[in-house]
Amino acid sequence: METVILEILETAAITVSGFLIKKYVFLEPDMEAKRQHCFYLINFFLIGIVFLVFGKDAATMAVLLMIGFNTCLGRKEYRLCGLFLMIPFTGIINGLFVPVLLVPPYFFALSEQGTSVYRFILYGLLAVLLFLFYVKGKNWRSWFHENMQRRSLRKSEKYLLWVIGILLMFFSNTDSAAMQIVAGGSNAWAVDNIHSQGIVSYIGVSSISAFVMTITIIVLIMQGNKRSFYHEKVSRMQSGMITFMAEVVENRDDNTGGHIRRTAAYVECIAKELKRQGRYSNILTDRYLSDMVVAAPLHDIGKIHIPDAVLNKPGKLTKEEFEIMKTHTTAGEELLTHAKAELGESGYLNTAVEMAAYHHEWWNGKGYPYGISGEEIPLCARIMAVADVFDALTSKRCYKSAMPLEKAYAIIREESGTHFDPAVVEAFFAVTADMEEREKLNKVI
Repeated sequence: METVILEILETAAITVSGFLIKKYVFLEPDMEAKRQHCFYLINFFLIGIVFLVFGKDAATMAVLLMIGFNTCLGRKEYRLCGLFLMIPFTGIINGLFVPVLLVPPYFFALSEQGTSVYRFILYGLLAVLLFLFYVKGKNWRSWFHENMQRRSLRKSEKYLLWVIGILLMFFSNTDSAAMQIVAGGSNAWAVDNIHSQGIVSYIGVSSISAFVMTITIIVLIMQGNKRSFYHEKVSRMQSGMITFMAEVVENRDDNTGGHIRRTAAYVECIAKELKRQGRYSNILTDRYLSDMVVAAPLHDIGKIHIPDAVLNKPGKLTKEEFEIMKTHTTAGEELLTHAKAELGESGYLNTAVEMAAYHHEWWNGKGYPYGISGEEIPLCARIMAVADVFDALTSKRCYKSAMPLEKAYAIIREESGTHFDPAVVEAFFAVTADMEEREKLNKVI
């Protein structure tokens, strides 16, 4: 009876730890909550049946199959690859359990009764910790989910976990077999007590070392991702603060209500279309696209240095006033460069500097402030140029009415190859429906 209870506890521990490792170490997603809970109930029922009919070893295999199946169902892509995760899962589970379960009893020469007591205590402690975590540890769960569940693994970390899991699977199986050989008093390996004790000591030390190394690597990966998570949070806060500054600047300009939000939306539409078309694939990565969307509201931040008399003049600017207005590009470049120096290197700030400095450059080199041309102009600035002009044409200003869409389209088309990058213009017209939908916001914002 005692043995059966221990086998039940061991199977339960393997089951729970397997699902926890899947979710919180390998970061494999769960299914929708209700389906996941239903899966757990069915899983535990089937494992119980297998245990009663075929025994602990068969139940353990069923657990691993269920974890692999759950991984497949939780994924949205590469589902079959998830099934192969059973291999490192098995290794890490064994690497965590074998040293703790087998090494101390043999190392300290515990009796059969002492070994049973030791295992009961171990499973009891595990059960208490899980009970506290899931039932009493509300604050623990909140912290855990906030800091762990939103993590992501780098490719190198995924490969490292795979390697650790595979190595531990073979290592733990070898240790377990060696322990059984040493434990058998009639076996030739155990005739020489000194020799057998040496084997036990070696296996014990190596097993515990592997256990500690595994735990250390997993903790380091978690801590590294935790830092990455907080870094992203800080970056979002910084982005929000700077975007708020941009809105403050915009509110000084009576002509551009909602301009920064609309241009950001236009930039996103155009950039996604360019990516869909396969244009500028060496530049237009997912990260670069994301940085552009975040940086877009900052393109006119240099207007904070423009006097109100010029910024909000209801009529046409004089030549001198226009020269002052043109300085908003270099002023924005300097301001964002300073922000980058203070806040540290950041993808969106690098992109923001380029947008602020170059969004008035022309494809033919006749723009300002630097007069550069073609692909010398950063891609983000070329995209912003189209978005900026389109919004300026179709928005009501104190010195003009909003231009009809068809007329605005005609101007954009005419200036392709002179003012604008032809590829960007082509992408723009491929998403004109989205542009028109965005333009409706003018009446609301």
